[in-house]
Amino acid sequence: MNAIFARKMYEQTKARSLSNESQNILAIKICLEQLISSMRDLSCCETIEAKEENLQVALSRIYILQKCLDFENGGELATNLFKVYENARRVIIGFSFAKSDQIDLENSIMHISMILDGWSTVFD
Repeated sequence: MNAIFARKMYEQTKARSLSNESQNILAIKICLEQLISSMRDLSCCETIEAKEENLQVALSRIYILQKCLDFENGGELATNLFKVYENARRVIIGFSFAKSDQIDLENSIMHISMILDGWSTVFD
């Protein structure tokens, strides 16, 4: 009886772990999509309120993406992703305060889009 109970508990734990992993993968994908969307919206904002809202969304998504990086297991890939996200953060802030231009923002959107494409290819 104990072996059957232990096996059932193991199977439930394994199922939850796989479910959590799937949720984490989906959460990263959604963050990337929301980051791209807010960056695009930021590029054409007409009001200060809209600009502030898109700035907040973009910066919060970058923070989440950076916090999710696993530098121990991710090695050079994690380091490079952090650099891309950090560059996007600088460009977004610069654009919001007229210190970066449209081309910088578009280049940053392109790099984040490439990450999303790669993420979607691997995990879809």
